[in-house]
Amino acid sequence: MPTKKKHTFASKSSNTQRREEASTSAVVTSSSGSLASVRERSPASNTSGSSFEDSTGREEQDTRGSSGISAPTTETHSRSLVSFVRARSAVFCLLFLSSIIGLLAARSYFNAQPDIPSCVMSYSRPRFLEQTLFDKAWTRFSAKYKLYLYREGGYDVFDEPYRIPVLFVPGNAGSPKQARSIASATTSAFVDLMGKDPSAVDRGQIGFDFFTVGLNEEFTALHGYSILEQADFVNDAIRYILSLYPKTRLRHKLSTNGTEYALPTSVIVIGHSMGGVVARTAFTLPNHIVGSIQAIFTLATPHNNPTASLEYYVDKVYTSINSFWRHGFHHGTLDDVSLVSIAGGNLDSMINSDYTYVGNLAPEKNSLSVLSSGIDNVWLSLDHQSILWCAQMVRQFSNMMLHIMDARTPSQLLPLDRRMDAMRQHLYSRLDSESVYAKSAFIPRKTESDLYRYTQFYNEGAVRVSIPDKSIAELASPDEKALQDRSLHLVSIDQAKNKGPSSGMQIIYGLWKRKRDQPNSDLIGDPGIQIFGCNPIDAKAAATDDLPDVACKSIYVPEPASLPLKSTGGAPRMDVPLLKYAELPADQLKKFKYVGAELPVGDIGRSGFFHAQLVENLSDVLVYSPGYHSLLWSYGIHVPEQSGGKVSPRTRIRLDVPENPFFVFQAKLTMRPARMAKLGKPRFGTVVRQSDGRRMFESKFWYDQSAMDIAIHGRGAYLPSDDFVNAGESSGMDTSSVWEGMFLDVWIDTDYYSGFDISLSINWYSSLNRMVKRYDMALLALSFIWACLVLLDQLRAWNNDISRSEPSTGAVGRPTFPSCLGSIEHLIRNGTLVTMLIVAALTPVLQTLVAGLMRNTWAPATLAAWNNLFMGVRGSGLSLCLLPVFLVLLSLGFVAFEAVVLTAVCSLISWIVVKVAMCLRSNKPADESSEIALMHQQFQNYQQQQQQQQQFSLIKNPAITRPLIATVAFIVFVGTFVPYQFAFLVIYFAQLITSMRTMVHAHHAASKALLAGSAHPKALAASSVLKNRANYQLALLLFWTSSLPYCAPELLVWVRNLSVMWFEDAPSDHNLVNMAGYFALRMLASYHIVPRLDSRRLALFGCRDSRWIRTVTYAFFGLAVAAAWVYSVRRPYMLYSIANGISAWLAMIQLADFVVQHTSVNRQNEAIAMRTQTRSAGTQDEPVSSEPAEYDSDLAYDDDDDGEPCKNLLDRKLR
Repeated sequence: MPTKKKHTFASKSSNTQRREEASTSAVVTSSSGSLASVRERSPASNTSGSSFEDSTGREEQDTRGSSGISAPTTETHSRSLVSFVRARSAVFCLLFLSSIIGLLAARSYFNAQPDIPSCVMSYSRPRFLEQTLFDKAWTRFSAKYKLYLYREGGYDVFDEPYRIPVLFVPGNAGSPKQARSIASATTSAFVDLMGKDPSAVDRGQIGFDFFTVGLNEEFTALHGYSILEQADFVNDAIRYILSLYPKTRLRHKLSTNGTEYALPTSVIVIGHSMGGVVARTAFTLPNHIVGSIQAIFTLATPHNNPTASLEYYVDKVYTSINSFWRHGFHHGTLDDVSLVSIAGGNLDSMINSDYTYVGNLAPEKNSLSVLSSGIDNVWLSLDHQSILWCAQMVRQFSNMMLHIMDARTPSQLLPLDRRMDAMRQHLYSRLDSESVYAKSAFIPRKTESDLYRYTQFYNEGAVRVSIPDKSIAELASPDEKALQDRSLHLVSIDQAKNKGPSSGMQIIYGLWKRKRDQPNSDLIGDPGIQIFGCNPIDAKAAATDDLPDVACKSIYVPEPASLPLKSTGGAPRMDVPLLKYAELPADQLKKFKYVGAELPVGDIGRSGFFHAQLVENLSDVLVYSPGYHSLLWSYGIHVPEQSGGKVSPRTRIRLDVPENPFFVFQAKLTMRPARMAKLGKPRFGTVVRQSDGRRMFESKFWYDQSAMDIAIHGRGAYLPSDDFVNAGESSGMDTSSVWEGMFLDVWIDTDYYSGFDISLSINWYSSLNRMVKRYDMALLALSFIWACLVLLDQLRAWNNDISRSEPSTGAVGRPTFPSCLGSIEHLIRNGTLVTMLIVAALTPVLQTLVAGLMRNTWAPATLAAWNNLFMGVRGSGLSLCLLPVFLVLLSLGFVAFEAVVLTAVCSLISWIVVKVAMCLRSNKPADESSEIALMHQQFQNYQQQQQQQQQFSLIKNPAITRPLIATVAFIVFVGTFVPYQFAFLVIYFAQLITSMRTMVHAHHAASKALLAGSAHPKALAASSVLKNRANYQLALLLFWTSSLPYCAPELLVWVRNLSVMWFEDAPSDHNLVNMAGYFALRMLASYHIVPRLDSRRLALFGCRDSRWIRTVTYAFFGLAVAAAWVYSVRRPYMLYSIANGISAWLAMIQLADFVVQHTSVNRQNEAIAMRTQTRSAGTQDEPVSSEPAEYDSDLAYDDDDDGEPCKNLLDRKLR
């Protein structure tokens, strides 16, 4: 008996953590010959040096002779590798396909932008004066945040504020120094204004004092509590700034016409990125002074939704402030507040420019939204940072600032209506609407024809003049005897054709002033063109005279719109050549027989052209309705000629496409030359403009380009639309925000071209860029869903006693916990992936159909909530079914990649441990028999150590003491000092270490099993147990990996606060419940694998049947997947709580198993003791084991257990 016991491998060593460590120590300290023999004789150990998967797919059968084990051959290794590839072929195909899609999307995101940066760098001479008096007496954040006063070197003489206060609020991780470009440009523009018009001071234009706040470069885009803290500080800073001016204004004695300027009661706020959200949040806090902010300018600010919803409080702050702003204009709280939002457009890769639109937050009379590509004299897309320093942008912004100031009023601003008109005049194009800008000054005057010594007359209904460069086009050369420098060109009006209400005249011209010796210099100034309505003085003479004498009257022409002549990708430049375009409606022409254009002549320093043409319908719009099915390849647009064989100088096209910001359309322009086109070049290249109609949010120009990438910035997924909000007079919301389609305006030289054709198609490669930018958070949500499905599949296989041919299990038919990659392979092969792809394609269809059917019956708030589900109604309509499909496929590939990385890391560590042990024992060779004997002796010593625990003890057992100590530390630290996100990070890395250690144990156990041979089933069982446990640890690690992104925001803010010795955190950061599930499962899973869910030992609460636990567990996972599918794409922060709940439920199952297990062990030990005493007192001389019963939940699951492991274990012990 003793000899037999010596050569028997007991498998009780995996019961507790102490036993695992003892077993590990025993193996590590074995001889080098033993370890070398293990590595040499095990096919699995050879292939697992870099992967724990070994040779899955089938188990290699060892050829054993009389000596026990024979070494594998090269052919065996080859078969193992082939088996591994075959078993994971679906995973490899998935990784390859998802890698291709991911790389294409990443390359498109970084390299396929529709626009090219063309900014000119701006320069400044900044000085930042810290306001040291703004201390804790004014704000409780004085130790964390700072306030500075900006001064421009060379201009600002005084170091105290006395003009109009402006406060700059930086954005996410922003610096107070970012205010320097705007502040410098505004100061320089004011100095130039004083040099040109000193009387501007009498109109209240006295300049600005720029203040800027230093907010510790906090990550406000990721942390909602930081938004509230910064907004609180901004209110305190405004209160302090306003307190400075009574004294400083008195010292500087600023006045106009003997009357002192009004003391400021408000501050202009400029916010960059999240600084704009902070500025709007300031209105909602108790310390806000009503009326202290009456103008907010935001640059690249995501107003509608957070860019990354990784934290609950970010979404809560957005919901609160947007609700306040939507209702504040109805209650009179925000009646005098103007809100301006300027966005960068396509080049801004940090935020989604769709979110910058504020038309659904404030009425039209109080708000303005525009992209930089449509601002006059800018005409560029800007990235997230260059919008602050781009010279073209800051120049136009500073000019706008000069025209809204008025120090004569307490607000230091013009009244709201005049202020909004001034801002629209500088930020909107003249092409959008005459009502959006102030009318230019107009002085009517009469001109007699004898003032002109030269007059041109045109009967064909158009004026075409080139001034006077013969190299550009045909000239109407001025009379050499002319005494004046201007000529009058007349065009006859056919009133019969001009009776229509929409008829009129289109005027396009370009006048350049050339510098000497620089024939290609840019436009320096517009010399001005005067338009007259003329009638003949003598009607009888006019009938026979080709050059009649006329009496003319000036006609009001709105300020001409500017058309930039700059191609995409050209060199950055501040000033670009311009064309001017204007229209004269029919009601201004119906009283006249002629229209006259007064043009400059005889000036050799000028060049250009003038073209005026009568058209039958100024408002004529060509409407096309291309469907997405036709845009897949190419959709043709043919612009026909008008009567007379000519087209209008301006052609307006409306594309009736959905407001879908996810596609990039590629337009190819083909010009049709006129039959009578003269030799040479056209007078100007074709100009194309994209716009969105009455919304006036986005516009963009192309010049002389045959191929254009057209993209839409609109209300996509999760943005309120006219279907979801109460738009109209009753709500006061912006009724002009109704989507009318995408407009294309084309200006051509009608003398050279007779028309044009446009070929329109979807640019799929560039569209990937926009899809990634708008649905980057969806990848997190869908990856979590796949992580849940992988863990659920593993639990089902473990619970249903299914063996999926995992490598080196050690025993056929034992309940095997599959590996992560094995479960992913199974999900692909059993149709789960196909099912998810079908559901992904049908969900947006169903969502759109329900929204369309119920739009007239549901309340707007309900429809708005419906739009926030899954990928949004507007974002994933019938045309975007493919987008969820690609994201589902990509997310599974991402989870598979995570599994490969985690498995490879753990396998690499285990391989290193084995190699180190081999090196340490390399000088101690031993034969096979001595190795086995040594391992048996080490294991027997380990058994003797375990005999010291005769009874179950809460103090001695590490499975109890260690979790108790960790729990106390967890409660103390998380409840007082560290945020729970940091505790989760510690838990995650502890789980990573446990996974590595368990994998090392599994390799060692596999080596023992190969050395022991098939004659030792307990050794094989031990190998299988540790393999299952290692797979379980990796499964939890993979599942928890999806929760890591939601801890990053708070950790970044916490570390940043510690750097300035700020220890005040959000109250929710110390909520123990937020990570109790992770912590409990980590403590319990360190020592045991999860039990089978239908085990009779888990019949809790008096229930005889434990299958309800399995049902509840599966339902829990199903609800988690459904909730993540429906809600978490929009709010991914929910996934952290869902994973915490799943972990808590698994911890409860393991805790129940833990309690039942140790209760059974105590009862078994008592029974053994009583049986021993009975037999000792009797006559039977029978050897009785004094070894206490120990229970191992992993090894108790034999095929014949039938759910009664405790009973079978007791029988074995007694035997």
